[in-house]
Amino acid sequence: MIIILLIILVSTILLYFQMFKNNEENKEEENANIIVISDLVFEYDSKVLISDVLELDVEGYLDTEKLGTNSRTVIHEDKDYIINYEVVDTTPPIIMGGTTKKTYIGEKINLVNKYLCGDNHDTKPKCYIEGEYDINTKGTYKLKYVAEDISGNKTSKNIKLKVIEKPTNTGSNSSSSSSSSSTIKTTKLSKYIKKYKKENTKIGIDVSAWQDDIDWKKAKKDGVEFAILRIGFGHTNANELVLDKWFKNNLKKTKEENIPIGLYFYSYAKTKEQARSQAQWIIKELNGQKLDLPIAFDWENWNSFNKYNVSFKELSDIADAFIEELENNGYQGMLYSSAYYLNHMWRDFDNTWVAYYTDNNDFSKPYIMWQLSSKGKVDGIIGPVDIDVLYEN
Repeated sequence: MIIILLIILVSTILLYFQMFKNNEENKEEENANIIVISDLVFEYDSKVLISDVLELDVEGYLDTEKLGTNSRTVIHEDKDYIINYEVVDTTPPIIMGGTTKKTYIGEKINLVNKYLCGDNHDTKPKCYIEGEYDINTKGTYKLKYVAEDISGNKTSKNIKLKVIEKPTNTGSNSSSSSSSSSTIKTTKLSKYIKKYKKENTKIGIDVSAWQDDIDWKKAKKDGVEFAILRIGFGHTNANELVLDKWFKNNLKKTKEENIPIGLYFYSYAKTKEQARSQAQWIIKELNGQKLDLPIAFDWENWNSFNKYNVSFKELSDIADAFIEELENNGYQGMLYSSAYYLNHMWRDFDNTWVAYYTDNNDFSKPYIMWQLSSKGKVDGIIGPVDIDVLYEN
């Protein structure tokens, strides 16, 4: 009996040992199929290809929109790659505006909102004035404008506030009459054509109701090779979208003259939902009509940017939503903005229309169209008009 019990005990021990050995072997095999990559740091909202991190043929990007510790598991050829990484924000806020502001004695002023104060991540960075000033006392006050984000990045700008006496009204209109009688110096389209027309370029214009009734036959004969028409603007304070009063006429006449056209929409969108509704409104207004060139998202409400409570990243997302809605419905989209804002506020877009008023364009980012002047003179148009260069592949 004792011998039988000993045999059973030994067999049990051997069985347990074999099970333990098999379990350890399975763990080793499992661990061999798990590869952990750590100690990686990436900038907020940067494009990080997974293929660059793993050095493998894997599609996709790491999510860099959440600050702090992040993890992503990628399965490739029966192996689990666990990527542990940190997302940080080292980009300081931006303060934009002239160094000197003026106000009249006793007049209320929100000096903080006289400047654009924005951040790539924070929807509302801490913006404040260092130094003392008295709006009831005439003088020039030397101050410092400071902007801080939640990551501890800080920007400062030395500014001056001039508190001056309000001029007395003498009843003279000489200043306004002089201003109204002055004329804007314009440059003929032929000069732009001579300088910028190449094998891979077209010279065109962008227009709105400001140009009033255009004789497109004369404009084409003068050398206009394409046109970007404003379709409308909004949302307004009344939450309305407004059709440009000359859009339908411009659309009809340019098509009659076989002038290639694109559109632009002047947006005040505060959310992605608003931007999508604007794109849907455009699609409805076009009612299936084909376009030769893209539709531009034109957002320029920088003077009121502080009131929007959006980050630069979120503003780019708003533009993305507008363009995505257009492209889902068969139209090409693009972003319009000036060179400064494209360099500092917007993320990079596939199609960009840059406004940069210079003779020699040294803008370093990719673009498909260049607005180089607002003082063009074109036959068939009364007053100055924007001149554009379109680059073809």
